[in-house]
Order: sequence, then C-alpha cells, then structure tokens
Amino acid sequence: MIVQILILAVLLLMVPTIVGGITAGVDRGENQDGTALIFRWVSGQIILWAGFQAICVPMILAQRRFRDVVVLFSGYMAVMVIVSAVVGIRRRTVGSISKRTRYANHKKDNIAILLWGCVAGLVLLQLVLACFLSYEEGDDAYYVAVSTITASADNMFQTLPYTGATTGLDARHGLAPMPVWVAYLSKISGMRAVTVAQIALPLVLIVMTYGIFFLLGRLLFPDGRRKLPLFLLVLQFLVLFGGYSTYSAENFLLVRTGQGKSVMANIVIPFLLYLLLAIMEKLQIKEKNSIGMWLMIGFTMVAGCLCTTQGALLVCILLGTVGLCMTVCYRRMRILLPMAGCCIVPVFFALLYFMLR
Repeated sequence: MIVQILILAVLLLMVPTIVGGITAGVDRGENQDGTALIFRWVSGQIILWAGFQAICVPMILAQRRFRDVVVLFSGYMAVMVIVSAVVGIRRRTVGSISKRTRYANHKKDNIAILLWGCVAGLVLLQLVLACFLSYEEGDDAYYVAVSTITASADNMFQTLPYTGATTGLDARHGLAPMPVWVAYLSKISGMRAVTVAQIALPLVLIVMTYGIFFLLGRLLFPDGRRKLPLFLLVLQFLVLFGGYSTYSAENFLLVRTGQGKSVMANIVIPFLLYLLLAIMEKLQIKEKNSIGMWLMIGFTMVAGCLCTTQGALLVCILLGTVGLCMTVCYRRMRILLPMAGCCIVPVFFALLYFMLR
C-alpha cells in the first residue's frame, strides 16, 4: 500500500509540477507571490489531461486495447518531463527568471494568520468528509464500474458496466474518457480503481480546486493580506452548505470529486477563467501576452473535452464571451485570432460527437 501511495503521489503531484515548468511564469511572472508552484502544479496537470484526451479518444474509436493507451500516455508524460527540463535549463541560461515579490512589508499580522488557520482547518474538514464518509451516488455505478472494467478487462467502453456483458463501442462516453484516466492511475499504481476514485482523487482534486481559487484571489485582491483568506473562507462556506441540489458545483466537489463533471465545474472552468483574467490584466497595462499563455489556454480547452462531452461547448462559450468583451473594451481585434485557434480542437470534438451520436 505504501508503494501504491507513493506511485500515486508521483503521478498526481510530482509529475504535473515538473511538466508545469513548460509554461511556468506565463501568467504573472516566475516566482511571484509564492504562487508559481501552485500554477505549475495545476498547469502541468492540465497539460497531461489534454495529452490524455488527444491520445485516448483515437484509441477508443479504433477499439484498441487499454494497454496501448497506458504505453502511449506514459511515453507522453516522459516526453513532457524532458521538454520541461530543457525549457527550465534554457530559461535559467538566458536569465529570464524574475525574483520579484509583491509585498515589501512582511510585518506579522495575527488576524491574517488566524484567518489562514481557519482556511486550512476547513480544507482539512472537507478532505475528511469527502474521503471517510459514505454517501449514495448513482453515477458511480457507471463511472467507477467503467474504470474497474477498463483496468481489468483491457478494453475501453466495450463492456456494459451494469451487467458486464459485451456490447458495441459506446462512442458517446468514449469522447470524454475521464474514467479511463482513473483506470490508468489504477493500472500504474496497482491500487483498485474504486479506491483511486473515492479516496485518492478527492485528496488531490479538492486541494487543487482551492489552489486555483487561491490564484484567482491573488488576482482579484492583490493588495489585501486579509482579503484573500476571507475570500477563501466565504468560498468554503458556500461549498460546505452548497448541498441545496445534487447538481450544484459545490455538491459535485465533495460528493463526485473524481467524476469528469466535477473536474469540469471546479477545476477546468475556474482555471480557464483565471487565465482569461490574467490576459485582461496584461491588456490593461498594455503588456503583450506570450505565446505560452495562449498555449496554456489551448491545453485547458482540450482538458475540458476530457471531462465531459459538454465540455467542448462550455469552454468555447466562455472563451467566446470573454473574447468579445475584451475586443470591445480594449479594442483589440487581433485577440480574436488566437482565441479562434484555441477553439479548433474543442469544435472538432463537438462535431465528432454529433457525427457519432
């Protein structure tokens, strides 16, 4: 079990953080405000999700074996780690890493420390609630069963999860293979898929969600040492008391953490919003956005397609709406061109969905 936990820690923590070095600092500058590590972790995981979507969907439609996806995606991760190492060496060589910090005054603030302690305590409480309390969730009868069958039977979306009978290819669900990613983690680590989905992923994805909102808070409240923890506390109370519906994003975060819809609502969309706000901040100060920023947005759009078949539509709507607002507010017609390029892959998956439906 210790070995399994260590392997999952490498796959979910270490590897994404290393891969995130490819686009490190494209948002607001390297090593700024202590947020660089969080951004690297989240962006690295987004890059890996996007690669898994690009590798897995063609393999599913070709009705290849799951072992082929394991080999190809493992190779993709190795390549991304090497690319990140090369980019990091080159960045250090040219001396482009900034050592800026936002706060010149590091005076101790007891109230801020207390607020951050409350934030940490509530995060820990949510991890306990998500991992150690039982709940009834009907969708797990499908998604967790798909992950289990994929890891054990070596086929993808060709077995009915409710009965175990062989069936034709389920292309509709195959276009959003988040359960196959769970099966990949199970296969590599040796841990059962249900344990990965119900225990390991909540521990990681809930923390990642609050990491993204931490980045958003730094963007929204750049000058307030107390405002940021207050923002996170309000957010946490909304999550804890968000069970007014089984379909709310708050309920999905705590109850359906490992499902693609939860990842879409709580990780992909907030992170895409953060990237778009970072772009608007640079436009406000008339600073040019880097190619790396647009690449990161493109990766995030593809990662949304991995979570759910509706993801292609949702990310395109969000990007298009913000793009039109930026065009009007900042009078930058040229910004529509890279945004259109970021929508190419999601539009392709959306058209593929209607063709296979």
